[in-house]
Amino acid sequence: MPDLISRSDLLHAGNLARFYLRHYAKGIYPVLRCDPARWSMPVNRLFIPLRNPNKEANFIRDRHRRYALKENALYFIPAYLEGEFRLDRELYFLSIQDNLEVFPGVELFSGCSRMLEIPDVPALPELLRLFDTPPEERELAALKFGSLIFSMQTALIDRYPPEEFRRPLALREYRALTDFLDGRGSARCRVSELAAMRNESRESFSRNFRKRTGITPKQLIDHFLMRKAFDLLVSGCSVKETAFQLEFSNEFVFSRFFRRQMGESPKRWSRRNGLFPENPAGN
Repeated sequence: MPDLISRSDLLHAGNLARFYLRHYAKGIYPVLRCDPARWSMPVNRLFIPLRNPNKEANFIRDRHRRYALKENALYFIPAYLEGEFRLDRELYFLSIQDNLEVFPGVELFSGCSRMLEIPDVPALPELLRLFDTPPEERELAALKFGSLIFSMQTALIDRYPPEEFRRPLALREYRALTDFLDGRGSARCRVSELAAMRNESRESFSRNFRKRTGITPKQLIDHFLMRKAFDLLVSGCSVKETAFQLEFSNEFVFSRFFRRQMGESPKRWSRRNGLFPENPAGN
């Protein structure tokens, strides 16, 4: 028996995983009622009401139940989960969005079928303190914030049954495709191209892929496009530059795509997240 046993498989899997913070905001943001079938976002959302004078008038609903928003409770909405928000102008909240990828482009929580309500959030005072960090301390605060949210996010794994993660993890069978989309995927990529890489017809590939993973090949392509769009916008690219980099035919087509995914235009999303607040070129 060897003296030392190395879990290189865990090291390799851990090094493939990626955690991305997409949004950190505090305040009010009224959202009108919308068609639940059209309400989903490609990010995990951690939503904490801080003041809610109108109580049950504000709620989040998934297909299982309606959650009346309680002050200082955490509401976790997994990526791509369909549902409905109703927020009024009296609701004051903390909002965090992230992605936890088990390997490039594959969001771990994308297979979860329900949201969570967690009454007690021990980390809330620290989250609020870090939010108010002065600019000269932002680098160290960012490390603390990222570590805190990562630990909160991974702790949520145990609140779901293991089978909820089966379909996202099934994408390991399609690593050649996800590696391709991670490196060279663009708006020009077609399902038939992915099928050819698997030596399957488009119809057979689409059918088998959806059965195994719970999503369509087109949805997989869209997931990677949004991931790259986030990265480009955060890096300082304008909407026009982002559309060009992702090989959309023009910025308006890209904006429509982004709005379908996020519920708002890339320009509005960027400005709300402190990116190019004033752009003379209008991009």
